[in-house]
Amino acid sequence: MRYVVQPWEIWESMDTLASRFGATSQGLVAANPILSSVPISPGMVLNIPGNAEMEFPSGTYIEYIVQPGDSIFSIANRFRLDYRDVISQNPQITNADVIWPGQILKLVYR
Repeated sequence: MRYVVQPWEIWESMDTLASRFGATSQGLVAANPILSSVPISPGMVLNIPGNAEMEFPSGTYIEYIVQPGDSIFSIANRFRLDYRDVISQNPQITNADVIWPGQILKLVYR
């Protein structure tokens, strides 16, 4: 899974991100070698280890960055998609009631 570090989350650290996504700080550094020399900062796109993503052919999906206040249902409704499809096409979502601003979801059009 990929995650965009948010500007309003000034307290975010490797430990808080690791805890949020069920990873370890060492795993974050291994997946993002830049973190061994540069601190986490807003706008960084990080690979979160252990959270699989499905692969889709180019041009069949868009990547959406979850915003504050978003829910799976509101995102699906906005893009005229079935919320069950959004969940099934994003296996990194382990609980449909819990998504985080900055998460990158794939919205697939068929």
